[in-house]
Amino acid sequence: MIDYQYLKPMLVDCPASIAATTELATWIKSTLPIGSTLKYFLLSHAHGDHFLGFPVLKDIFPGVTAIGTKSVVEGIAFQYSPEWYDGLWKQNFPTAEAGTGLPSAKADFVPLPPSNELDLDGHLIKVYDVAHGDTHANSFVHVPELGLVVASDIVYNGDCHQWLGEASTQEKRDQWIEALSQIAALKPKVVVPGHTFNPVSEPDEFVAASMLKGTKDYIKGFEEELGKADSQEDLFRRMRARYARWNLFILNGGCVAGFSAKQS
Repeated sequence: MIDYQYLKPMLVDCPASIAATTELATWIKSTLPIGSTLKYFLLSHAHGDHFLGFPVLKDIFPGVTAIGTKSVVEGIAFQYSPEWYDGLWKQNFPTAEAGTGLPSAKADFVPLPPSNELDLDGHLIKVYDVAHGDTHANSFVHVPELGLVVASDIVYNGDCHQWLGEASTQEKRDQWIEALSQIAALKPKVVVPGHTFNPVSEPDEFVAASMLKGTKDYIKGFEEELGKADSQEDLFRRMRARYARWNLFILNGGCVAGFSAKQS
């Protein structure tokens, strides 16, 4: 959450499930000063696990507007296609009394202007599209006066396997690395990565640079192991041995896609 104290803040990304998004909304309400409310919800990239819970936020914060770059907003519809919504998201977030399922309503988004700039109560927020990260419809958020980049899944923190299922070709992986260079050129003091159990809470340029380098090194490591592997199972074993990280599901998906692209 980007919050210039006592003003209306902006949230970047949210969980998919009803329960997790409700928990997030409860935390936001407890954090905001009296009279303040959520103004914007900005989606970094078109993956359902980063926005499907938005209708829950909308119920709790009726005035919030969901936004994203034109490229990201255009990518949202595919996440509601049967292939992704029924085949992936509903399978991983099944309906249950505990609220682990998905909201029934769909999220509606408004694209940012062509400048991809946003005025948050007098403060500049700049959003950058990238050609490819862990998916093609991807962006990151830069707050110049804070030295802050919200990178989401373009950057990982070293504890979770990176999703390479959509960056399955050399060209797309090179584009991901170029996106990391774009972020590095801004010399951020804080980089907020995607999936991690160890978020950074204080500005630290060394930590920010280390996350960028670590994300790039993982991509390069994947390419090295891909070159040696003689099957997708072999690639999976090699990557698991090289990187002791959580989320073997996305590692497996990346290995399947990467080896398939290698064979074609």
